Amino acid sequence: MSKNLSLNIEQIKKDKDGLDVLSDIFIYAVLGERVSEADLIRFQWYGIHAQGRDQKGDYFKLKIPLSLGELNLEQIKALSKISKEYANDSLDFTKSQKIEFSWLRIYDLPAVFNILHAVELSTTFESGHNVRNIILNCVNKEQLTDISEITNKLNDTFRGNKNFSNLPNKLQIAISGCARKAVENNTHDVNFDAVKNDKDKILFSVKIIGTHVGYITISQIIPMAKAIAKIYRDYGNRENEEQSDFASLIKQWGHDKFYDLLESSVSFRIKSLLIETNENNNKIEYFGIKESKVEGQSYIGCKLESLQIGSSGLDTLSSLLEKYNASKIQITTFGNMIIIDAPTNKAKQFAEDLQKVNFNPFA
Repeated sequence: MSKNLSLNIEQIKKDKDGLDVLSDIFIYAVLGERVSEADLIRFQWYGIHAQGRDQKGDYFKLKIPLSLGELNLEQIKALSKISKEYANDSLDFTKSQKIEFSWLRIYDLPAVFNILHAVELSTTFESGHNVRNIILNCVNKEQLTDISEITNKLNDTFRGNKNFSNLPNKLQIAISGCARKAVENNTHDVNFDAVKNDKDKILFSVKIIGTHVGYITISQIIPMAKAIAKIYRDYGNRENEEQSDFASLIKQWGHDKFYDLLESSVSFRIKSLLIETNENNNKIEYFGIKESKVEGQSYIGCKLESLQIGSSGLDTLSSLLEKYNASKIQITTFGNMIIIDAPTNKAKQFAEDLQKVNFNPFA
């Protein structure tokens, strides 16, 4: 959040909830007034960040979290339109499965929000002291189970929910349905990782700041996530911003104390089992053409030379998607890209064309 120590973030949230600043964004856009320092903080609940070191508010960055890390063809074209008309051709992919624009003016934000809304993209809870967009790992044939539905339900549970709009700091949840687990750059606050027990039943390992605390079923993920968020909301440190993150609460309490309260907060038993998992210490990224679980489709994993895609990069990508009758991509947590629904009979030529425009499937 803010590096200005004179700003009391808890008082700012007490004066006005971050979710309640949306109407103010439109008022600022109409009147053209300089945004107050307190509202610059609240703007982050809607993905709006002051651009530049002085943070005067002349220009803004806008960050858009992507559900499942995915974009369809219609959304890609809408983002290109925003980039060209309002963001000086800027557009970046990020390793947190987001899109980022720069050089936006305050008076352009309503038009930008309207374009995003028309293609079902939202910036709500991109940043701020809330439960962030759920990070999804793994989209390939090695999935033990399809987690797209539960991931969307988790996002729907938290996004825009005032019960979770004023946490002590952010809370980041990740979910994986993959048979192999990747060790990522950062440890998430909470992980739900699919595993298979000796009876071939799918369970999810619950990890709190990287430490496994037990197993639950897929139907228990949402009540478990809500219980964790409520404990953090009610007991996290609000006196010292530097110690307000979720990890600091766990460090102060220890995993045992947190587990005891968590167990008493849910109506089911957190299972303690011995399940051998296939984890490793290597980062996993999938490049090249891989078989999809959907008959007749493959996915193509591409290494990006730069995350600064720009409108021209998006236009090139959308042209190739249309040429090969594909319609959807996913941005990975490593900042690369997967074409999700490439026709298998055209995948090789598709991959070769992608390589020509610096979306490299042959890394």
